[in-house]
Amino acid sequence: MRVPGSRWIFRRLTLLALLGAVAGLSPSAPLNSTAGAQEIQFGLTPSAHHGHVELLSDNVQVIAGAPQVVQLWFRVEEGFHINSHTPKDQLMIPTRLQLDSAGGVKVIDEQYPAGASFRLKMGSGELLSVYQGRFSVSVRLVAPKGESTLNGVLHYQACGDASCYPPQSLPLMVALSGE
Repeated sequence: MRVPGSRWIFRRLTLLALLGAVAGLSPSAPLNSTAGAQEIQFGLTPSAHHGHVELLSDNVQVIAGAPQVVQLWFRVEEGFHINSHTPKDQLMIPTRLQLDSAGGVKVIDEQYPAGASFRLKMGSGELLSVYQGRFSVSVRLVAPKGESTLNGVLHYQACGDASCYPPQSLPLMVALSGE
């Protein structure tokens, strides 16, 4: 009896992958389970449209040359949550804002809101600290006179009741007008 070689196996696996793609099986769709365990989606990174979080404040007026607090507002898509900046479990991925001090803008610090308590409906019903809906991060900064840009990235992981998506990085570009 002849044992198939690696070339034969590779061709069969490639054919199965193509058939799955044609049949509409998407590697970026969240996994479903009846076992009750929280699952993580593996596969393609969702596009910015499907990242489940968006920046709402992309243009801010500031007083030039003076330290001040600017609110960066975000919205988490309905039906999803992201872990707070200080999740209850150290294995959870915290939401973190990373800002660049460049172009004359000096970032002094950030203040995150307290997370809301959220109990998972599946599994053990674990209590989490999350952001849902609209939330803001307070950023203390000094901006120059005229037009400048505050650049950065919001790192987070979006989850529903039964699945989590891979960690995401939402690029931020906020136009500052210094008067």
